[in-house]
Amino acid sequence: MPPGGYRKWIERVVAMLILAGSHLACVMPESAPPPNPFVGTWATADNDSVTIRQDTIVQTQPDGHSTALGYNTCRGVFRFAYDTQSRQTLTDLIPRQPDLRKKLSDLLVEPSYPVARLDCDRGDQTYVLLNDHQLVAIYRDGDIGAIDRLVRR
Repeated sequence: MPPGGYRKWIERVVAMLILAGSHLACVMPESAPPPNPFVGTWATADNDSVTIRQDTIVQTQPDGHSTALGYNTCRGVFRFAYDTQSRQTLTDLIPRQPDLRKKLSDLLVEPSYPVARLDCDRGDQTYVLLNDHQLVAIYRDGDIGAIDRLVRR
């Protein structure tokens, strides 16, 4: 190698590495999807809890007995999805219980809310995210409804 030939070769290699590295620096890494605000464990004042997972709900009683809701536990009728629903749509879930409907209407002050909805057998459950720390659960079995407030554990 002529004098300085090795040095020129090294300079070229370093220049190519710098150019290649600068190109990689311009590539934005894929960002992770935002975390699901529903996922986690939520508890009622009576210490009943629900753990919302990405694809189902696990109900836990104060004695520790847990049931993961799914196709088998719901007698073949199971659907779980996330959505956004209007305040009116949510209060319309309990049309035949005016006192309960009013109570729900008083809790829901925004025009729409993110919801997690579970259909199981003949009933359904709608979990309404009020904020990062509070949910309202709307339980229905036919025309009979109930609501419960839950806080994040």
